[in-house]
Amino acid sequence: MIETLTSGFYGLIDFVSGVDPLYIYLILFLVAFTENIIPPIPGDTFTIIGGYLAATGQVNVVPVFFSIALGSMASIMLIFMLGYRGGREFFIRKNYRFFGAMDIEKITKWFAKYGNGMILISRFVVGIRVAIVIVAGVSKHSPTQMAIFSGLSTVLFHGSLIALAFLLEASIDSLNEGFTIYSKIVLVIVTLLIILWLVLIIRRINRGRKRS
Repeated sequence: MIETLTSGFYGLIDFVSGVDPLYIYLILFLVAFTENIIPPIPGDTFTIIGGYLAATGQVNVVPVFFSIALGSMASIMLIFMLGYRGGREFFIRKNYRFFGAMDIEKITKWFAKYGNGMILISRFVVGIRVAIVIVAGVSKHSPTQMAIFSGLSTVLFHGSLIALAFLLEASIDSLNEGFTIYSKIVLVIVTLLIILWLVLIIRRINRGRKRS
């Protein structure tokens, strides 16, 4: 899989490099926007590519950064507001077994204490970053605080990826090596999170059986 990601990385660079700079900014904006709505879209990959193109002088780093940041923030706040306006009532009404009314109340209290910290690191938590946004909305977290801390998280995360291209002196081989390592870390984190999620579900089912 890593080899596929690597070859895809080179292919994306070849494709994007041949596009007019104005369209590159538009592509970066659209990818950053849709990655939060359709998680399989490789938004982080395009951020790295945008940084590489800026480091090599093919595009300007300022519009690259703002295209990505604005696209990401637009979809984050969209998802948040959907959860904020109707998510809580929906889940309470449905009262699902693994995300019922009692769970929402517990999450709301927990989010009131630690929510801003979770939002601040949300862009760095690969695999569940969108889930954090949804939970924030369902928990009726402050929209102002959501915008502030999501904005900081977005700036720090995407800014770091763009800066990586400059720190590596725009070397495509070094950048690709860094991307490969990053991809491996992503796969490990996502796998561990899925395992943890399954363990928690199994434990909850077992507790429910014992009580009955």
